[in-house]
Amino acid sequence: MTPFTPAAVPDFLALTYRPDLHLLVCRWRRPVSGAEFRVGYRAILALAVAVGCPYWQVDLRGCNAAEAEARQWLTDKFLPQLPGALAAPVYLGYLLSPQLLRQLPSGLSSAVPPTDAPPSAGHRAAFFAEEGALTAWLSQCQHRGPAALAQAGFTRPLAA
Repeated sequence: MTPFTPAAVPDFLALTYRPDLHLLVCRWRRPVSGAEFRVGYRAILALAVAVGCPYWQVDLRGCNAAEAEARQWLTDKFLPQLPGALAAPVYLGYLLSPQLLRQLPSGLSSAVPPTDAPPSAGHRAAFFAEEGALTAWLSQCQHRGPAALAQAGFTRPLAA
């Protein structure tokens, strides 16, 4: 794993790019305020752009449920800018605690979009209680085909 360690990464967030899986792992370490929530997502995007990775594993188990204002910022301001920031749709796999998963609107917690359907608004999100299922979903999204991976800017690492 290659940790992303610029000064811009806040202490409440661990960011790691996994070049072997072409996966960005984002782990929230503690509950955050609305302002910290925005800072954290901006740091995630900065790393994603730096490494050209549209496949995000976002672990919210150490985080509280976002405030209504922060959720609105995420959906109205942050997510719409993703298509202009990355060359490919962004796939966000959220890892949630069982309690947080139960707080999702009815139907959303069990909805895992098919990997062959086009992402709406330049991104696709799915919610999981288990890391293995989330990683498998992101892997399926990646393997849509070589053209999709090339469009995302991904080149597989050379074998050692």
